[in-house]
Order: sequence, then structure tokens, then C-alpha cells
Amino acid sequence: MKGMMKLKPSATVLVIDDDERVRTLLRDILLFAGYQVMEASDGKSGMGCLMKGGFDIVLTDLGMPEMNGWEVIKVVKEETPQIPVVLITGWGTHLDEEKIRESGVDGILGKPFQVHEVIGMVRQFI
Repeated sequence: MKGMMKLKPSATVLVIDDDERVRTLLRDILLFAGYQVMEASDGKSGMGCLMKGGFDIVLTDLGMPEMNGWEVIKVVKEETPQIPVVLITGWGTHLDEEKIRESGVDGILGKPFQVHEVIGMVRQFI
């Protein structure tokens, strides 16, 4: 129809976190902001989701058993380097700046986070 703006499909976010409360909170925030969300409870499951494709950004926790955030980032950047990766961490300033640069992390979201910080971080890359 004339004069109607065509809506762009929303971006799809992959959220990887072993803490169900954090995953649920991130999912709810992102859904509220109009994004589609896929959740994974650990790094290995997240990589299984990633290989299916269709993601515009990945949010991954740093401290997870078996496959931590650094390992997730490495796989994402090797397999799909065009997808931005945001590291979710409560470790804040205790992260090694050189390791952050070398890993290819695109953004860091500190815990505890605010709704506007999550939405702002995702919008920065999409």
C-alpha cells in the first residue's frame, strides 16, 4: 500500500547462559524490544544452535562449565566472523584487555545489567 512503511524483520539473538534466571531475563528484555530470541543453557548447545544459522548477534556468558565464553567466542569468530558477539560477565574490570581484543569480542555487558543497557548493546550491532 502507498505510504505504508515496509517493516523489516526483527533480528534474531542467540543467548547462551547457564543461569536460567539470566537467560529468562535476557529473553524477556529482547522479546520486549522486538527481537527474536533463541536460548541455550551451555556453550555446546549454543554452538549447535549457531550451526543451524539465522542469528544476527550472539550474547554469551563468560563463566560456564565445559565450554566457557572464551571458547564460544572462538568458535563463533572462526565459523561466522560476521556475527557480533557480546560477552556477558560479572567479572567487570577483572578481564584482561589484551585477551578481549585478541578474542574478537565486540561488546561487554556487565552483570548486573539494566534493560536499557541490553537493548542499547544489541542495537549497537544490528
